[in-house]
Amino acid sequence: MAMQSTASRRTFSALASKIHPQLPLSPRESQQLLNLLTTSFRAHLDREHPVPLPEDTRLDRKPAAPKLRTNAPPIRVDSSYSSAAHHLDSILRNPLLATRPQRRGSEPAAVDVLKDPLGWFLDQIATGAANIPKADMCLEVLQRMESGAEPGSLAKAEDERKPGAVIAAWLRSSGLDTSKEFLDPPALPNGPRRRLINRLVPQLLSEGEQAPLWHWFTRSPEQLAQKADLDAPRIQAFRTQVLVQMVSSSQTCSRDEALAIFLRAFDMMQAGEGGLTKKILQPAGACLVNHIVAQPQMWSTPALYESFLRSSQDWLGAWSRVVQSMLYLYHPTKPTAHPGFSLIQSPGALLYAASSTSRRQFLVRLCLGVAHELLAEEKFDQAQIAMDFTRDHFADIVLSRVPIDDRQAATRARAQKEKENLEMLDRLLPT
Repeated sequence: MAMQSTASRRTFSALASKIHPQLPLSPRESQQLLNLLTTSFRAHLDREHPVPLPEDTRLDRKPAAPKLRTNAPPIRVDSSYSSAAHHLDSILRNPLLATRPQRRGSEPAAVDVLKDPLGWFLDQIATGAANIPKADMCLEVLQRMESGAEPGSLAKAEDERKPGAVIAAWLRSSGLDTSKEFLDPPALPNGPRRRLINRLVPQLLSEGEQAPLWHWFTRSPEQLAQKADLDAPRIQAFRTQVLVQMVSSSQTCSRDEALAIFLRAFDMMQAGEGGLTKKILQPAGACLVNHIVAQPQMWSTPALYESFLRSSQDWLGAWSRVVQSMLYLYHPTKPTAHPGFSLIQSPGALLYAASSTSRRQFLVRLCLGVAHELLAEEKFDQAQIAMDFTRDHFADIVLSRVPIDDRQAATRARAQKEKENLEMLDRLLPT
């Protein structure tokens, strides 16, 4: 029996060695084994978790027909292995896992922030200590360093890391971009709200990263309100702030970029996307108009400028005629005072003159601009009409009260001087 058992074990060992060769294998054999295992794993993954065909492909599919040989290439879809690889890669690229915490020395944390703000914040992410105030501090220090440094000296160092993109990715992966703290931060004691978005928008624009901004701007307000426990006006205020910051930050370098951003948002509103309303666009549009009036020398492409001019009728309402007249006055290639002069002569001009103080000041600037342009065109009679309209309806703004006060003060001074002189004469005269 012992002999038979030993023989059986030898036979089994010989068979096993043929099926599973003894290790160690040669490098070539190891690679072959690895390839076989990889192929087997992929095939098993695709069999157990098949990837569905794209929606449009399924809709276009026709009833099954007899299979014929054809030279047309088959429809390619990503394998389950590829999907799993992308998923694992996205996890490993998450800011929470992409950076290993650094050991702090004996120096206080403030020194680390001032030395390398982004490195400090990445370390905060890695240790799980990052929050929105720290992200705001990181950007604040970076922007102060950039404003105090020579032009371009910090740009190369930060080009690869892109602080804005890092913080935007952290906000999204941590879920804080739908938090109340991000969307509607509390006001500081005796101070304004410190909105991270106000620093983050210009940073992202300078890095050429607009995708996160449009993601935040176009998200469903209903879902945001539910996740952050905020009412509709608060969500609207956040979206308004994002667009205002995008426009105001971009127009400092390129008016065309600011116009393109606003017109993209306007097209979304016209298409009924994202629940956008006029109230969300109006502050950004007003910001653009004010910048055009304040910086008329900055160039803009006529086509973009005219698209913005025409759009004001839809996002501004009745006041659009006044704004369009001002925009015609500052047209980059064909400035004209005719729309403004027609407005001054229209019966509705008196209704505009009865507007709020800020709008009346805007009208005064329009009237004076129209008069100046007409004088340049040597249309003196029309220029006089524009000046008369301004004097008659905006006397409280255009007629300064300072000279009147000065004259009254001078009169009182003379009277006091005469009184003092008379008193002195009385003392000199004999009694």
